Amino acid sequence: MIVHQNSYFSVNLNDDYYTISFSTEQVVVLPVVDNNYILFIEAIRPVFEKPVIELPAGTVDEGETLEEAALRELGEETGINIADKNRLKPLCSLNTIPSRTSQMLNIYQADITIDEYETRNDHDHEVAKTLLLTIDQVIQKIQSGEIFVATTVAVCLNHIISNSQ
Repeated sequence: MIVHQNSYFSVNLNDDYYTISFSTEQVVVLPVVDNNYILFIEAIRPVFEKPVIELPAGTVDEGETLEEAALRELGEETGINIADKNRLKPLCSLNTIPSRTSQMLNIYQADITIDEYETRNDHDHEVAKTLLLTIDQVIQKIQSGEIFVATTVAVCLNHIISNSQ
């Protein structure tokens, strides 16, 4: 039985157990700039007093492929517009709440040049600003709790570990 539904997700009750179903697939983008930096957004989230450091992410619109959605979200949230889907590298999918949903997040890496970063367009109104960090700065912000979103932490640490071997 659906106990709540909106355009993004529904909450279901089955035998006294609540689950969540997202209405569409979800994508997350890891923007790597010149192999030396990761580009983050500071997202405006109504439940937090200050903007939250995250990776660009969002829902797949009707008729879009996962790759098209990833590139659209990257453009909307960072101002960097890439047309070539071949510049996306699929990464391992993640599940953020396995006790409540079986749906997986589709993760992509986008390799970006510093020129693309420096000539980016404006981002959308859901983003306070973008943040370009070195790997050492990413690790420091994870350790200090400044980067605390589980998906962002997992994707970044997977990237850092994969590139240190």
